[in-house]
Amino acid sequence: MCIICVSRSGVRQPSEAVIRAMFNHNPHGAGYMFARDGWVTIHKGFMNLDDYLQAIREEHFTANDSVVYHFRISTQAGVSPEMTHPFPLSNRPARLRKLDLRCRVGVAHNGVIRLTSDPDNEHYSDTAIFITDYLSQIILRRADLRDQRVLDSIFQIAQSKFAIMDGRGYIATVGKFIDEHGLLFSNASYLPWRMR
Repeated sequence: MCIICVSRSGVRQPSEAVIRAMFNHNPHGAGYMFARDGWVTIHKGFMNLDDYLQAIREEHFTANDSVVYHFRISTQAGVSPEMTHPFPLSNRPARLRKLDLRCRVGVAHNGVIRLTSDPDNEHYSDTAIFITDYLSQIILRRADLRDQRVLDSIFQIAQSKFAIMDGRGYIATVGKFIDEHGLLFSNASYLPWRMR
């Protein structure tokens, strides 16, 4: 089902123990996005925990940074670096397969989108299809991320959770997240097995 962890500016970053728990519970690849200089930077396709931890350490994130972390469990298109999250908000499918890029808006998803599920599609996940075919037509300007009616309509259509970040570091969440001292989690798979 995946998990999203949102650290908005002014909130601490998740600990290494929490990162480990999320990766171990959602082991089909990981990625993260952050906002700087008016752009969202996405790095994804980390298929092992040590590589992911090393990449995050090299970013030197602080509480001043807006960061979205994502850990995947595959439901469609198999286990591949290209279908890890986050994705850019784009109507060009090939752009969503890139592992390292800058964009205006980035998207991470948790759930299964029945509308775009296709078990025969080996190249694009339900999330990737939803972004290119629907979300890119719903979010047309930065202000849409602050419009609760727009966010509610995304939830109505997808019946899933999203974290959507713009280049200024604003992060909109769709669906109910768990607030753990300011860090937002899309489900409880950030907890160690014994606490779940």
